[in-house]
Amino acid sequence: MDRNIQVSRLDRQAVEDQEVEIVERKGIGHPDSICDGVAESVSRALSQLYLDRVGKVLHYNTDETQLVAGRAAPAYGGGEVVEPIYLLIVGRATKEYDGEQLPVDSTALAAAREYLAEAIPELEYGTDVVVDVKLGEGSGDLQDVFGEETQQVPMANDTSFGVGHAPLTETETIVYEAERELNTTYHDEHPELGPDVKIMGKREGDRIDITVAAAMVDRYVDGLDDYDDAVSDVREFVTELAEDRTDREVSVDVNTADD
Repeated sequence: MDRNIQVSRLDRQAVEDQEVEIVERKGIGHPDSICDGVAESVSRALSQLYLDRVGKVLHYNTDETQLVAGRAAPAYGGGEVVEPIYLLIVGRATKEYDGEQLPVDSTALAAAREYLAEAIPELEYGTDVVVDVKLGEGSGDLQDVFGEETQQVPMANDTSFGVGHAPLTETETIVYEAERELNTTYHDEHPELGPDVKIMGKREGDRIDITVAAAMVDRYVDGLDDYDDAVSDVREFVTELAEDRTDREVSVDVNTADD
């Protein structure tokens, strides 16, 4: 099969050279990221199930995970979860092949449980977060198109495309690396910082303003002074990281809603 690749010059000013740039990244504990992570985990698990049982990947879609917020009563030294997070895995999956029933729902639940235990171990499965699964089956026509074995080129039953770009600008690099570092090496030394982190970077000319929303884990915060110290530590860490990656002026704000 001939490859169809076309390359052309982008005739406009590079983002790095434009006057205004805005970048945002959501951490692994943000509700949107939780849904994405669970959906991807379920996708991998179903693909493996199909490969193990029938030797090929059958038709499925699991990109529609829904999250209903829970409710907590935070308190210095440790509060409590009043209502658990409700996570619903929805979509379509092939549940039968050549007369064999496939354990699709149980596979999806196990994948979600394993992902949450690894990504957000602070959440107690079944108590702090409840997971349900409602996977229907796609139409027979779409399943047949997806599984057509006579085609040399794999068939698709939907239209989709991906977009990427490189290299990252200074602002993109700062926002990306700040979130990654906060949720890995920094968190390992500062358990009071929860995984629900969101960072926005706004560059105007040669000034970069960074806003960090960082949820704190109350069991590691004994009082207001501890909380203020935790916020200051995050601000100092992100400021130092940013200044190591740019010569532009940098300003960092953390949890501005506290004001």
